Amino acid sequence: MQPAIVELTGVKVYRNNRLTLNIEHLTIAPGELVAIAGPNGAGKSTLLQVVNMLLPYQQGTLNLFGKAINKQSELNIARRQSSMMFQETLLVNGTVYDNVALPLIFRKYPKEKIRELVMSALQTFQCQHLAKRQARQLSGGEAQRVGLARALVFQPRLLLLDEPFAALDTASRTAILTDLKQVAVQNKLTVILISHNFNEVLTFADRVVVLAGGAVIQDDKPEVVLRRPATREVASLVDMDNVLPCHMETEAAQTIVRLDGGVIFPYNRSVTSKAKACCLPGDAIYILNEKAPSPEQPLVTVSVRVAGITPGIGTYKVSVAVDELSLIARVPREQTLGLVIGEKITIGFSPDEVQLI
Repeated sequence: MQPAIVELTGVKVYRNNRLTLNIEHLTIAPGELVAIAGPNGAGKSTLLQVVNMLLPYQQGTLNLFGKAINKQSELNIARRQSSMMFQETLLVNGTVYDNVALPLIFRKYPKEKIRELVMSALQTFQCQHLAKRQARQLSGGEAQRVGLARALVFQPRLLLLDEPFAALDTASRTAILTDLKQVAVQNKLTVILISHNFNEVLTFADRVVVLAGGAVIQDDKPEVVLRRPATREVASLVDMDNVLPCHMETEAAQTIVRLDGGVIFPYNRSVTSKAKACCLPGDAIYILNEKAPSPEQPLVTVSVRVAGITPGIGTYKVSVAVDELSLIARVPREQTLGLVIGEKITIGFSPDEVQLI
């Protein structure tokens, strides 16, 4: 079994006597594509700087590539196997070729090998035609592709990304992440990506670590975090459609959930006594009419009125309400045809799709 690429145990960082990072234990295996998510001030960049050995920590241990980093010599060896990209590309004066060649020049590669590796890296990220262009004349998307070529030209084992694509438009960001994921998988490269954009996380990562207050509050597959957030902070981060106040009762050893509007249903999954809210993804709510396929599982049904319809690509957002209860459903466009604001309809959802927090 290969050793972990990154392992932090009991790592704490203090700034101005304030605890800004508190990682009890975090392990990242070879070849994992991990996203670090969380609100502003959660400790994401601090974590990345600790892993890249740019920021000292006051307590705990950091292992990189299976070795504890205790000496300057070990630190230098680990750094030579890692690469990092920031929000700014930090390209220097000179041509694109010159910029991508820099890591190889620093490592004293022979000229012939430098040319081979530089042109291969540029081709990988579809920017070989830019080799003679001045780096400062590139567009945002071109600069980020060149930045990736420079970051990976010396074939590191670990790539750290501190929101380098945040300023790009959605299409450019998706295209670059798709190319990078393909390269990472092919080369068994370990990547840690910081992102505020959960759609970006879903596109790229196979695991997401959510931070809040410098600590890990959820660590799971992106879809699990998306549909079953562990806390209100995570629910807000993934833009959960419905986060509703709820009350829980126990009847005959079964948990009963009560929502506003007189909605009551049994809940068969485990729950803590501290749970005060109910999360329900909008795509887990069905409009029950002849245009909608009838789900096989038992549903909680509610009579509501249509409060609003918002068009979208793929699904439409339908806002519905009854008494004090307001919900958002995401349904195919054809199910909204003929719906009228104020119309009374029946909706349904499976209790299995509910997450209590």
